[in-house]
Amino acid sequence: MSPSASSTCTIGDRLAAFAAVAPGRVALVCDDEAMDRASFAGAVARLASEIAARVPQGAGVALDLPNSPELVAAFFACAVSGRQGLVYDPGWPTPYRAAIDAALRPPLTLDEGTDWLAAALASGEPPPAFPQPPAPEAPFYVGFTSGSTGLPKGYRRGHRSWIESFEVSAVEFGLTEDDRILAPGGLAASLHLYGIVHALHVGAQALMMRRFHPRRALDLIEAREVTALYATPTQLQMLIEAAGGRTCPSLRVLMISGAKWRPETRAATEGLFPNAEIAEFYGASELSFVTIGRPRDGVPEGSVGRAAHGVRLSIRDGAGRALPTGEVGAIWVESAMLFDDYACGGGEEIRREGNRMTVGDHGALDASGFLTLHGREKRMLVTAGLNVYPEEVEAVLARLPGIDEAAVFGLPDPLRGVELVAVLRMDSVADEAALRAACRAHLPAAKVPRRFLSLSEWPRTAGGKADLGALRAIAEERLKA
Repeated sequence: MSPSASSTCTIGDRLAAFAAVAPGRVALVCDDEAMDRASFAGAVARLASEIAARVPQGAGVALDLPNSPELVAAFFACAVSGRQGLVYDPGWPTPYRAAIDAALRPPLTLDEGTDWLAAALASGEPPPAFPQPPAPEAPFYVGFTSGSTGLPKGYRRGHRSWIESFEVSAVEFGLTEDDRILAPGGLAASLHLYGIVHALHVGAQALMMRRFHPRRALDLIEAREVTALYATPTQLQMLIEAAGGRTCPSLRVLMISGAKWRPETRAATEGLFPNAEIAEFYGASELSFVTIGRPRDGVPEGSVGRAAHGVRLSIRDGAGRALPTGEVGAIWVESAMLFDDYACGGGEEIRREGNRMTVGDHGALDASGFLTLHGREKRMLVTAGLNVYPEEVEAVLARLPGIDEAAVFGLPDPLRGVELVAVLRMDSVADEAALRAACRAHLPAAKVPRRFLSLSEWPRTAGGKADLGALRAIAEERLKA
């Protein structure tokens, strides 16, 4: 019998109990490597002891490691010992890394040159006892947003916020210790880190990859009979293209996040994963889960679903007054899953009132509680006196045939203030007249881009999102030419 989920208060506080109940059961798979529960718990206990001897309680430990069992074990070691795991992205440019180090000044950095890190995983010596767990409110994690411009923001989370999120995963997705959960992307992105940590915390089998590769991911799903998969829309599209007619019947739930999923890929998705329930969720690093939508829920076109378990939504104007159904305003989220604060950086669009917060996203709720996003406050443009959310225009463009992704910017224009320019990921040259006509069927004239630029290669951030800063620079350079 496994430890009771109701007794858990902090991340990793059940690892030793899981190892005692079923020491030989597989806990973590990384490509073709596997660690059982006893080996993983032992590695975490050894690393926790080493970290506690080197770093004061509550301090941060920089985890500058690629995807690996070492990274996962080190993250749990920070959590169980009452330290904060600062999950660095090994792909950061040198100035990014230097700025984060200067802002946070971690007393310890674990990287591939840390000799005792690998030794802790390979040691055959009996591990020390797990330390006394920290307080549920204690911070355990600093992640970094894959921001499109400027340096990443470091957001800090306490144990309780993720424990509450795990409850949502149980209620909304039905995930239990019997599942085999694959999160194939980089753990510097919170979506995949969350998937791996949640799986290990509840006693499920966690599966990861050192580097995402669609064909190898499909092989892993088949070989290990994966039952649950976290994926971004981009990863999902790559899996579909790599499938070549194969099917993965073991999958029972597919969880999509990171960007708006294109529903037209549903048939191909159902062909690849014929037994999987599809769940799309919208959230933010600072908020965790916000809404969840499934095809069976009758989600209106363009909506991101209804409030997730334990979440209350409201739409408010700039003065904080609640707006009626259908009106667009700031999305306020009330839940127990909110982040603590920013460890570095931060956004002026963040506003908080107790357990209620907005991150500057704007949207509207319909009479059935479905949320439709209209864009981020900080991306809103004013052209010809009209407020324009680029995300609204991007959504229209991305639904057009031949366009895989779209990014819309406002570039300086002496007549309108800004001129809307669309950059499109597509293989052919953009037919500007046809695109304007297609947009006019869905948008008022002032929201239709005046210029359309096509790209076959799409720059991305380390988290896999569109690199808006790079795309804007390309647009500016192309228009100058």
